[in-house]
Amino acid sequence: MGPLLLLLTNLIFPFAALGVVLGFVFSSRRRILGHLLAELKERLGLTPADQLPKQAIWLHCASVGEVNSVRGLIAQLKAFYNKPILVTTSTQAGKEAARKNPDVTAAFLAPLDFYPSCKHFIQNARPHRLFVVEREIWPNMLYSAHKAGVPFALLNGRISKKSARAYTWVKPLFKLVLSPMAFAALQSKDAAKRYELLGVAPDKIFVCGNVKYDSLSDTPGKVAQVKELLEKLGWMGNCLLVLGSTHPVEETMLFRAAPDIFKTGTKIIFAPRHLERKSEIEYTLQQSGLHYAFLSQENFDKNTDVLCVDAMGWLQSLYACATLTFVGGSIAPRGAHNLLEPAILGKTVLFGKHFYNTPDTAHALLERGGGVLVNEINFKETVLRLLADREQLDNMNQKARQTALSFKGATDKIRGVIENYEHATKA
Repeated sequence: MGPLLLLLTNLIFPFAALGVVLGFVFSSRRRILGHLLAELKERLGLTPADQLPKQAIWLHCASVGEVNSVRGLIAQLKAFYNKPILVTTSTQAGKEAARKNPDVTAAFLAPLDFYPSCKHFIQNARPHRLFVVEREIWPNMLYSAHKAGVPFALLNGRISKKSARAYTWVKPLFKLVLSPMAFAALQSKDAAKRYELLGVAPDKIFVCGNVKYDSLSDTPGKVAQVKELLEKLGWMGNCLLVLGSTHPVEETMLFRAAPDIFKTGTKIIFAPRHLERKSEIEYTLQQSGLHYAFLSQENFDKNTDVLCVDAMGWLQSLYACATLTFVGGSIAPRGAHNLLEPAILGKTVLFGKHFYNTPDTAHALLERGGGVLVNEINFKETVLRLLADREQLDNMNQKARQTALSFKGATDKIRGVIENYEHATKA
């Protein structure tokens, strides 16, 4: 049954790909399609063999977040194997992030999950090992690697309850592609149970925690620039509410609450998850009647009350200067983005109920008092209450940092799993 399902995925692939393209044509992110022709060769697995390092350690990551989260692990893999590092990603932004890492030998867009494309790429690259990061379980990629004799494993693996339930409908397919896996180094016990149900042998499963927490920095690099920005805006001395990785429903929630938040002397900064939504966001801000500005502006109106961050690389430094923080993708059903980014800086974290991508950190923050669950109805009330009680907020800030520190150490655990595997294969 598994081979038949794999065949069906390849027969359906051309129609599914066309559907995705048409979906982008009619979405606000249609500009992404402008890069399609330039990317097509890599997407089809046709990267020339002479551009690919041979016998490399190949890591496949989804995008920027995953590339950055395994930065420390990449350095350890390079040292341990003493081989080139090849990184593939599903997005152009992820590829550019990988290329900026001095430990990465080469970075390309991954071939689409179509057997001929994956097979051709692997034949050209001839990798020594394949490590897929987080939840990048692409059946044809893994099946092609196995058929080519390339051992593969899952690093920093996760899988949501919703995804695991959906995968059970095609369980024979996942058993086919996952059963040859060398090992799975997973983020949580819940992920371990779900992968076992999908066909990964229990003795190949290791719960190591999440490596992205090892890369959490409590010394972000742009704090001085943020303080200069606050000076230009005339916001020094004001309380600051910073919202990171926001989606439309969360911005609507914010704009409705903003007038009452401003009455406390608090200013607001929000960083949208998708910067290509800028024109849409500006229209919404215009309709809201709020005094707003964008980070990219050279001159700021002193009446500005809310700032939209329309540039990458600022969020952690903004969190560092915040009085109170909110992490997006949690009111919007996106599973929540990194809740510990503000927590490691000693900032109380507000977030919604949709935290299925990071349940361990969400529950820990709530149980230890470093985070607060909010929704569209009580968001304003919660913000006003915490801003009014600075003693309580300071106490929660300390608990948030302690919680974040408790999640570090996954990189070393994964390194140990890899070393044990390699020693066992040589024995």
